[in-house]
Amino acid sequence: MKLKKILHSLTSFVTIFALTSGIIITYAPAGAEDLTVDDIKDRIEQIKQDNAQRRDEIDRIEGDITDKQENLDKAAGLLNEQKELVDYYYNLVYYKNQDISTLQGNIDTLTDEIAQKDEAIAKAEADIAELDKENKQNLEKFAQIVRTMYTTGSADMFGVLAGSADFYDLMISSEVVGKISEQNLQFMNELTADMKKLDSDKKLLETDKKDLEGKKTELDTQMTKLLSEKEELDGLVTDAESAKSTYESDYNKYSAAVSELEDQKSNLQYLISVSEADIEAYEEQIKEIIKQQTNPDKEYQEGEWYWPVPGRSYISCNFGWDADFQRTHKGIDIGDAGIYGDSVLASKAGTVIVAETSYIPGYSYGMYVVVDHGGGYTTTYAHLSDVYVYVGQEVAQGESLGAVGSTGYSTGPHLHFEIRLNGEPENPFNYVTMA
Repeated sequence: MKLKKILHSLTSFVTIFALTSGIIITYAPAGAEDLTVDDIKDRIEQIKQDNAQRRDEIDRIEGDITDKQENLDKAAGLLNEQKELVDYYYNLVYYKNQDISTLQGNIDTLTDEIAQKDEAIAKAEADIAELDKENKQNLEKFAQIVRTMYTTGSADMFGVLAGSADFYDLMISSEVVGKISEQNLQFMNELTADMKKLDSDKKLLETDKKDLEGKKTELDTQMTKLLSEKEELDGLVTDAESAKSTYESDYNKYSAAVSELEDQKSNLQYLISVSEADIEAYEEQIKEIIKQQTNPDKEYQEGEWYWPVPGRSYISCNFGWDADFQRTHKGIDIGDAGIYGDSVLASKAGTVIVAETSYIPGYSYGMYVVVDHGGGYTTTYAHLSDVYVYVGQEVAQGESLGAVGSTGYSTGPHLHFEIRLNGEPENPFNYVTMA
């Protein structure tokens, strides 16, 4: 029942993963019948083959990630450079707008000053017109005085009139002035002075206005240039923003691709992790089956245990925690130079309950033999290059079971040797002595 739950759980996970990743992987669900050791090993081998394919797929994905990451880094560099360029152009536009604003303020000031000059000129013209009107009225009065003097018979008036070039000349003629009252003379002098001053002020205002208009023309020219430069900058900003959008699109595309690949890799790694845990559970199940296959009535023979590979004493890995592989090592590894092919001897007499000759390179025990010694004791001899016995065979202590090899999960020729009591690993050095 425990094994069926494991298989059902693994099948469900694999189905979900296949649907989400597009990888088609199926495991046949456990049937109602009990599975044999060979059935379970077939399942284990299938999982190991699938994991090998997953590791190959991970290698391919990592290569794709490297390529995509290079593209992503390149896109990130281009995007950052373009962002800096966009910021640079925006700064230029900002300062250009500042210049335009300042210049526009100057233009507005000149425009106001010109308007004020226009108002002053208009007022001067109005004042001149008013004085001209008064002047005409006063001239008429003056003419009336002259006519009166003429009609009264002033002898000098005829000479003055004859010698005057125009009416103003007549007005200031000493002969005429002498005939006009002091009050009229003062009035005429003031009138003449006011008219001359207004005319002079008007000319100054017109000169000032002309100067202001000249300055405004220069500022208008500068404004036209600034607006043209700003328009050019606006075009550069638009182009830079467009390029930035393109780089952002490329960056997002490569980033999404890398993320997707990383997700695929993580999913595969997780599936490998889960399936390897299931393999361990399967192997424990196999050991449980082997334990059940041991003969509880088989008598355990007291006495010493033989060293399984006589003359070989180098221990490449001891019983217990293995820091190199971060796992608990359930036996000892005996390995020496030239050990390959050495005979592996039964540590005690017993019955062969496992004689495995099929295996997947790089996985598990490879070729191995398990001997039941009775009393709950079993010994395991793994990574063999050859197996000389068969299941059910009675073997004597010291009888050759096979040859040292490097099959299964092995980094070199050695014998993996286990002693178990009721299925639990024991330290072999509590039983055997090197020989």
